[in-house]
Amino acid sequence: MILIRLFFEFFKIGLFTFGGGQAMLPIMQRELVTNLHWISMNNFLKFVSIAEVTPGPVALNMGTFIGYELHGISGAILSTGGVVAPSFLIILLIAMLSKRFRENKIYQAFMKGVRPVLPALLVNAIYLIILEGFEGILPLYLMAIITFLIISRFKKINPILVLLGMGFIGILILK
Repeated sequence: MILIRLFFEFFKIGLFTFGGGQAMLPIMQRELVTNLHWISMNNFLKFVSIAEVTPGPVALNMGTFIGYELHGISGAILSTGGVVAPSFLIILLIAMLSKRFRENKIYQAFMKGVRPVLPALLVNAIYLIILEGFEGILPLYLMAIITFLIISRFKKINPILVLLGMGFIGILILK
């Protein structure tokens, strides 16, 4: 029974989240840590860190890691499927009805209403991670985030190089 519930919890997260993996983080945290108590906040933050550096979409990685933590391979498969299924079904439906959707005023209004919420969800995810995950060295991480944003935005430097550089700075400073 827990496997079916695992699938449907991740299906619900995938269904009601717009804006990609980072936008899912606050919803995942609320549902899986606060409401269901399936994982601790500490483990959630570890999964976020791993999901961010692991190749692939963050939401997919989070679903896989949390599902595996909760119920092994079958949990990983079902939670990953749950996160992916809503997007897959919605895209399939949109592809089948694409012309009608593009011309539909309700759809256009809905998308205009959702668009401004996405940056707020991303800021919420960053705030959650900084607030809960980096005690005692907050100024250093804020400096790293600000530096990363400035360099990647204005200098057009590859973000992977910036991350590696910040990692080496962290090794030097936080030995």
